[in-house]
Amino acid sequence: MQIFKNIKILLLNLIIFLLPFLDFIKNNLDEIDIIIGKSFYFLIFVISAIILISAYILNFFIKRINLMESLLIICLSFWLLFKHNFLNIFFKNTFLKFQFISIEYSSEIALLILIFLSVYFSILIIKKNKLFVRFLYIFFFLSFFANLLLITFNNEGPEIDIGSKKSSVNFPDNINSKKNNIYFFILDAMQPIKEFEKYYNIDLNYFLNSIENNKYTYIHDTVNLYDNTTHGLSAIFYLNKIFTEENKLKEETKILYPTLLRIKQQSDLINNLNNLGYDFKWLGNFFAYCPKFNIKYCINKNQNTIIDTYLYINFFRQSPLIQIIINFGYIFNFDYNKHFFFELNDGIGRLTDYLKSENKIIRKPTFYFIHHMSPHWPYITDENCSYKNYPGEKNFDGYKAAYLCNLKKIINTINFLEVFDPDATVIFQSDHNWIMSKSKNEKKLIFNLIKLDNDCKIEEDTNLNNVNVLRLVFSCMTGNNPNYITN
Repeated sequence: MQIFKNIKILLLNLIIFLLPFLDFIKNNLDEIDIIIGKSFYFLIFVISAIILISAYILNFFIKRINLMESLLIICLSFWLLFKHNFLNIFFKNTFLKFQFISIEYSSEIALLILIFLSVYFSILIIKKNKLFVRFLYIFFFLSFFANLLLITFNNEGPEIDIGSKKSSVNFPDNINSKKNNIYFFILDAMQPIKEFEKYYNIDLNYFLNSIENNKYTYIHDTVNLYDNTTHGLSAIFYLNKIFTEENKLKEETKILYPTLLRIKQQSDLINNLNNLGYDFKWLGNFFAYCPKFNIKYCINKNQNTIIDTYLYINFFRQSPLIQIIINFGYIFNFDYNKHFFFELNDGIGRLTDYLKSENKIIRKPTFYFIHHMSPHWPYITDENCSYKNYPGEKNFDGYKAAYLCNLKKIINTINFLEVFDPDATVIFQSDHNWIMSKSKNEKKLIFNLIKLDNDCKIEEDTNLNNVNVLRLVFSCMTGNNPNYITN
């Protein structure tokens, strides 16, 4: 009878232990093939070892309970840790709504509640409260099978085949395209110049004069079709609007940026580039990390190691352990903010380093898509692009410093490419406006700086929204008249 009881409680412990991992899988189904790997198994192994050791230690000090009951206390505490982010967001929203406590304390309050629950549950287990134990069996068995069902019926696998949206970028019968390299830089959340000048009372004529001398054209009043990264960049890859009366794409992450780079049927942008004999190379950032989506497009093809920091950070983000892990990294001289938010997010700097290391232009024409995560939060650079700890999400000084740093990076990149790849087509374009922009009209205006082939001209009345810029580039490459879409 005791053996049966131990088996039953062992099964309960196993289910409680696995639930945070199932939740993580459920919330990242679009990336299930990159989640389930060596790093994930290694993570499970390490945590299970820590839990077992902790259970033995607890059993040594508390003689009233056996090892299985000690294990139950530890597993419950482990499960509770991953409810921290949920409680934190709940309290933050509540405090923001009623304004009776500062939202700065939401995390601490959530942690205190979890500690109280952990201690209270432990006391109930030590006292062998049968009603509470029965509740645990019912609650966690139902939670476990509910998660399994959600994972089973919502997982369509990493390979997604969707009907191609016609981009209406037509090629002549005899394609004779110019094979210049194309550099497409996305400057995340970069305001138009006029708007930045107005907000900060600053004159940027020095920048405009410097770029004009290098045959670059700054397009004022450029409109983004959408005011967010996901939809704006998705439109670029489909070379079209993604939600119209004629074409009603479902608003699912599977077919939107960056996950669209993993679908079986390639996007219109990449298909058109392939038809013209181009390679497509992508350099993402911490929030859209290229190896996690499609390794064949990555400029840096370093495969994941067994110690996959990216995976672990995202897993522990739901718990208060994330800050402990970050602080622990400092002991081994690993600065979390510097690595992920300064180095990985510096797409411009990483591309320049890559091109310098190659020491020559790649012979096959290449389209470089560079997602530079600045001047978007976190604001982690000063005006001279040196590293600093960021002060906060909506900090005006932080954004100003990041913006001015970007202008310096743009000028340096222009000067570099003029020597390294002078015939290249170059585009610097933001994916959306700054979050602090006040009006709806302003929010859709973006930074847009381009350099086209010498034979390709921009008409003054051209409606160059974020998608039409690339339609213009394709028309220049093929000799076709551009087929623009309306805003």
